[in-house]
Amino acid sequence: MDGLMPIGAFARLARLTVKAVRHYDAEGLLVPAHVDARSGYRYYRADQVRTATTIALLRGLDVPLAVVREVLDAPDGDAVTTVLSRERARLRHELARREEVLRSLDGLLRRPERVRYAVAVADRAPQGLAGVTGPVRAAALDEDTGALCRRALAATTARGPLVAVFPLDLVDEFPVTAGLPSEAPDVVLPGGPWATTLHVGPYPELPLAYSALLEHVRERGHEAVGPVSETYLTDPSTAAPDELVTRIAVALRE
Repeated sequence: MDGLMPIGAFARLARLTVKAVRHYDAEGLLVPAHVDARSGYRYYRADQVRTATTIALLRGLDVPLAVVREVLDAPDGDAVTTVLSRERARLRHELARREEVLRSLDGLLRRPERVRYAVAVADRAPQGLAGVTGPVRAAALDEDTGALCRRALAATTARGPLVAVFPLDLVDEFPVTAGLPSEAPDVVLPGGPWATTLHVGPYPELPLAYSALLEHVRERGHEAVGPVSETYLTDPSTAAPDELVTRIAVALRE
């Protein structure tokens, strides 16, 4: 087996763990040059270190395995550039999102421990919304809701503040409607008693407002039945995160 090295030596040369090399083999990304039929031991060529290093660098950037496979299978340099440009845009978006989360966390930790929210309970008329409904993942709530809101804005000519409607209890994945007030609605929010409060600040801090809202409802003997609505009173493309104004409301049992 001239020119071949056992998996341990190859892993050291590629600066990977043996476990990682085996994992990439199982994924079809770093297939050994030879597998001993009797022992099952893997052997690699020295020129496979380039592939191993490419995989390690991409995974170090949290690039998904499917995209790593695209890079390795790309037929030419132009195809590689296309894939990497797409990943560069994704990573920049993710970096911006994480910076926003850090700003929110910094602001949250510098504030008084308890933020005061004024909560009002009042009857309101049914409200029709023209928009779109789609699935939202709890693990990607802000991202999926934002995408749904952009679809809603593109799909309707209605005017007014954008509204997103959620179920009261969130599971791993749930339907959300995003739309604008309309007399030709796709969905109608029920009339009756609603509890409402106003949140000023970044969207990741909305749970603070929800906590205050639902605590107020519970303390006064009301029963929240849903749905829940978020009305976005400022444009996140023009307003700073600390200046975003969101009205949140929950329907109550009559």
